[in-house]
Amino acid sequence: MDIAAVLEAALLSPDPKVRQDAEAQLELAAKEHFVPYLGMLINVLGNESVKTEVRILAGIGIKNQLVAKDAKTKLAQTERWVAIESPPKNQIKQTALQSLLSPDDRVANAAAQLVAAIADIELPRNEWPDLMVVLVDNTRENQPVNVKRASLLAIGYICETADPTNSGVVAQANGILTAIVQGARSAEPSIVVRQTAINALVNSLEFIRENFEREGERNYIMQVVCEATQAPDEKLQASAFGALARIMSMYYSYMRLYMEKALYGLTVEGMKNASNDVSCMAVEFWSTVCEEEIEITLQQSDVYDEEEVVDRENFEFAKFAINEVLPTLLDLLTRQEEDADDDEWNVSMAAAACLQLFAENTGSAVVNLTLQFVEVNIQQPDWRRREAAVMAFGSILDGPDHGTLAHVIGQALPPMLSLMSDPALQVKDTVAWCLGRIADLVIEGINTETHLPEIMKALIIGFQDHPKVLTNCCWTLINLTEQLGQEGPYSQTTPISPYYDALLQGLIQASTRSDNENSSRTSTYEALGILASFSAADTLPLVTNISAVIVQRLESTLIMQAQLVGMDDRSNLEELQISLLSVLTNIIRRVQPNDRNTSDRLMTLLLSLLQQKLPNSLIEEDIFIAIGAVAGAVQENFNVYLEAFIPYLMKALEDPDSPTCNTAVGLVADLAVALGAQIDPYCDMFMNIFLSNLQNASVRRDVKVSILSCFGDIASAIGPNFEKYLAIVMQVLVQASSLRKESDSPYDIVDYIHQLREAILDAYAGIVQGMREKPDVLLPYIQSIFGFLSLIHTNQSMIRSESVVRSIVGLIGDIADIYKQGEVKNYYQDEWLTDLIRKARADRSFSAGLKETAKWAREQQKMQLAL
Repeated sequence: MDIAAVLEAALLSPDPKVRQDAEAQLELAAKEHFVPYLGMLINVLGNESVKTEVRILAGIGIKNQLVAKDAKTKLAQTERWVAIESPPKNQIKQTALQSLLSPDDRVANAAAQLVAAIADIELPRNEWPDLMVVLVDNTRENQPVNVKRASLLAIGYICETADPTNSGVVAQANGILTAIVQGARSAEPSIVVRQTAINALVNSLEFIRENFEREGERNYIMQVVCEATQAPDEKLQASAFGALARIMSMYYSYMRLYMEKALYGLTVEGMKNASNDVSCMAVEFWSTVCEEEIEITLQQSDVYDEEEVVDRENFEFAKFAINEVLPTLLDLLTRQEEDADDDEWNVSMAAAACLQLFAENTGSAVVNLTLQFVEVNIQQPDWRRREAAVMAFGSILDGPDHGTLAHVIGQALPPMLSLMSDPALQVKDTVAWCLGRIADLVIEGINTETHLPEIMKALIIGFQDHPKVLTNCCWTLINLTEQLGQEGPYSQTTPISPYYDALLQGLIQASTRSDNENSSRTSTYEALGILASFSAADTLPLVTNISAVIVQRLESTLIMQAQLVGMDDRSNLEELQISLLSVLTNIIRRVQPNDRNTSDRLMTLLLSLLQQKLPNSLIEEDIFIAIGAVAGAVQENFNVYLEAFIPYLMKALEDPDSPTCNTAVGLVADLAVALGAQIDPYCDMFMNIFLSNLQNASVRRDVKVSILSCFGDIASAIGPNFEKYLAIVMQVLVQASSLRKESDSPYDIVDYIHQLREAILDAYAGIVQGMREKPDVLLPYIQSIFGFLSLIHTNQSMIRSESVVRSIVGLIGDIADIYKQGEVKNYYQDEWLTDLIRKARADRSFSAGLKETAKWAREQQKMQLAL
């Protein structure tokens, strides 16, 4: 095989069939002749007479045989590489290192990626001992610029992908740091080399922790980076400020001296730089400072478990520098780009984000300086200054004292609302956003008698404005409704009720858009859904009326589906269907239609959507959620739809890789609650699938958590008939409850264990409720249940959760209520149980309902102790 010719055909041939045939040849060679295939590719990479593009493809081709995002694939690739005999591996490594010397930067880049891919496998195994020696030598002063650059790039790639906890990799830290410092220092004449070295330093910071902890080495590293912020090249300056931000993030506790000596001044001047890139990265430095100080404050509060608290001093860098940094940030807000893309980060966006963090970090200290800026600029003829004033005001609402902010908001709202008719779109858009922030964060600043009518008037006008304004108006309405109308489902009226008719009509009109520019159509439907969810009794007829419009629109999408032309049309239609289903679900849950004609129409529509959904469509999950709402509304009458629906449900349950599987498990729980004992004939099918998925190591964690919780719903629904599943389910629950976090467990594992334990609580609660008519059958498992409850009691973060404490005290009371002959008396003598009930009754953060449950549980405990 002429591998170079095949690679060239795969990459450069104008004929699609030739490209496909060449790609197939390469795949077959990789599969059936792996080592010779790698040998041919490495020869192409090292052959300077071959086209650059072909050499690059050869290098990337080898790299792709060694790296993968999927852990299983990566393990298999590692084992395959390790199994190759030394001579061919050595040839590949030697040629890869030789190709780093190529004067063609693109070839050297590919070689750097390949070197890093091999290093990712071999360094943790203490192999390739001369790699770092070669790379460090390549960065010496007498080496050509291209060699230094490529070698530093390889070091950066190595650090980016390697495991910083692996001793084999950490052992290379001295060599890594030597090479980087050689390349980054101001004596290096090449700007490209310095920038590559600074970028590599950012990737290496986790590996050089021991070096950074040594004062002498730390001082030199900081000197090199600070000098780079003053380089004549803007890209290098930006990279250096980015490196300082990363250093601050990782090594805050060492930064006090450097802040006092250099970093305050350097970063403030950097923010003022005319280059957007430099200014953005200098702002990012102060954002990082605030993030670290916010994190330290949280760690020192009761948000964290006691065992997770790390004793770190808060140096209050942001508060100390506020008089220098804040005016600079405020001024940067005026550097907007008139035609800026929402997805394109710029200086004014960075400054606004940093201002928000300053407010959260320093609290009321930001208020006076910001208000002075707002007063000076809000009526200026330049739209940039008006927009900056509104942006500044909206950015300081999370952090300062609410009493102070509420007073200021009362004064600011009238002039701000007048800007909703500003000729500049940017100003109107930011005003609508700012109103949403006020509604979300400082609702007490809005007087429902004087301010709310004017705000509603502005929002309804905004519904007909540009999609950007419309989207933010919808967000504002959502926040207002959630804050002022949260008691709606339980009340005759709310402060939002008088505006419902105009709001619903305005949103229905705005949602007729054929496109979804700036997510405007999605936002209108989201706002409609929130209005439905929080509607009070006096607005329920209005919500019921719009349900007909939503159903009609959803039915019309079935006709539109047959007329789709391309992927854009398909995505647009699917987004519309998902939005409509979300609104419909909220209406069903709030209105609870239980007449047969309505439910028949809804289920016919939903089953048609399931039947006609496009391949790989994401809509199935939303259909299931809507069906769950119908089941909740019609309760046991849903039984008539099961025969038609069960095949779709079973298909989703049997495909744990599908994103719908977790929703399907939740829907089984909804059906169990709605149907009660009528779910029994289908439980064998459900339970078999559930147990199979629990035993499958590849099934997603969230699915397993949902399954455990669903056991409780099924047990509660079918009562004593759950006996046939009890032994195996209790075995599963006991096994799941034995999972413990380690001191070095990553956050996702800790979070998973937390979710798992909540699901186990749900399961136990349902099982106890369901099996109360067969206490003798349940009794052997009571010890396991109390053992689990005592374990939860030791977890400080869990017992701060009201839902967790409610479940525990409910279980304590339920079990006592079942066994009244002293069978479980000894469990009620435990000190932890008394302590938990006392906490539930005394904690001011818990609701009155929970305290009543705890009071009942305490009475049950007394009854047990008296037996």
